[in-house]
Amino acid sequence: MHGGSSVTSASPRKASVTADGIAGSARRIAVVAGLTFREAWQRKMIIAAVVMSAGYLALYGLALHFASQDTAVSGHAATDALMENVLAAQLLYVGLFPASLIVGLTAVFASVAAISSDLDTGLLHGVLVRPIRRTELLVGKALGIGLMLVLHNLAFMSALIGLARWLIGAPVANVPTAMALLTLSPLALLGLAMLGTTRLPTLANGVLCATAYGISFVGGFIEQIGSAIENETMVNLGIISSLLLPADAMYRKAIEYLLPGGLLLLGGGGGSILTPAESPSVWM
Repeated sequence: MHGGSSVTSASPRKASVTADGIAGSARRIAVVAGLTFREAWQRKMIIAAVVMSAGYLALYGLALHFASQDTAVSGHAATDALMENVLAAQLLYVGLFPASLIVGLTAVFASVAAISSDLDTGLLHGVLVRPIRRTELLVGKALGIGLMLVLHNLAFMSALIGLARWLIGAPVANVPTAMALLTLSPLALLGLAMLGTTRLPTLANGVLCATAYGISFVGGFIEQIGSAIENETMVNLGIISSLLLPADAMYRKAIEYLLPGGLLLLGGGGGSILTPAESPSVWM
């Protein structure tokens, strides 16, 4: 009886210790995430992303303004609602493709040196002697950078889609789902960069992530072409590249949700490798 009572009394104590440990770990992760976000601001990383995104939006908005004026003067699309929607969808896609590249490269540049730069400067040695686990440091840095990327992506893509809706009346369908997928794409790159920054020097990690990002898009193009010409080998190659890094697959799926079906194909974009003529594989 005495032994059983001892075990019973020890169980709540053990549960309390476990809960305190989880809460303490969460607090340390939150602190690291906040410091990482603040560091990105102090290093002008956030300011640079905002300024360059604003420049791109200004250029894109100016192009849409002149495109809308030309369409109104010509009178062709103004009398044909279908062709007007097709043109607007094409112009929205033309803006989204470079924007997705900008967001992806921002994710790479923001995260390739998350750990390796602190190791090179010796800053990390002073941090790790404090009561913080390496896992907590890594997760905290990933959350801080991820928060910056999510906010940047949501603001950038929302502004771009809003411009297209306002200036040319671009037709859109499932915006929330598309925005979620567009946000997941840079987070996939963040995961790869965080893995690389613990194993590779900063420059090598940057080359790895940028190359992997390019391969994911090339793989997506190969999959689309293979599907169009019914070549199973090309389709499988594209699927493999998307499984390794699904950035392109998420982007194409986002476009599928965002733009009403068939508008890009009606505009003649179905034969281009830059338009999502085919949906990503079911594996995606």
